[in-house]
Amino acid sequence: MRHSGKIISGAVMTILLAGLPLSGCSGTAEPEMLDYSGGAAVGMPNPFTSYQSVAEGENVVGFTVNKNFVPPASWQGRAPLVQVLDSYPDRKKMLQLIYVDGEKRNLYVRYSKQFTSREMNGDYNEYPVEKDIPFNGDTAHIRGSKEGFFTAEFSCRGISITVLSDLPLQGKDIAGICSGM
Repeated sequence: MRHSGKIISGAVMTILLAGLPLSGCSGTAEPEMLDYSGGAAVGMPNPFTSYQSVAEGENVVGFTVNKNFVPPASWQGRAPLVQVLDSYPDRKKMLQLIYVDGEKRNLYVRYSKQFTSREMNGDYNEYPVEKDIPFNGDTAHIRGSKEGFFTAEFSCRGISITVLSDLPLQGKDIAGICSGM
């Protein structure tokens, strides 16, 4: 004989409801939570260290990048913010240059000899266009729309590079990143 489940579920519900006044509704005080922070805010530490110049960042990562790179028009005329990620515990390093335009739109250019360009991307948006294009004797993986790409992953002279942009970019923009390296 099969049970319909009504008797069992009704019995379980009765037990649960009967126990309700004995649990959180009994008027007893909540247990005190222990504070292990020592009074300081607790959270994820910032893995990036900021530097004053690209040369300082290059010293930390141990390679040079294209100092002649001219960012697209929206970001011209402003020096990039320079940061280095030094991951723990594996000590992988990534140089990140962040160009910010007058409307607070960002262009990130990330370089590493230890991370792959896919590891450095961090853009989980879905785009209608995703393809591989021949680039500099290799292949660049781009994602974007018909207006241009918003993320590109490629390699140049043994350095993995990822580009993330708030505005659509064109192929000539990534070509400028590699020229002169």
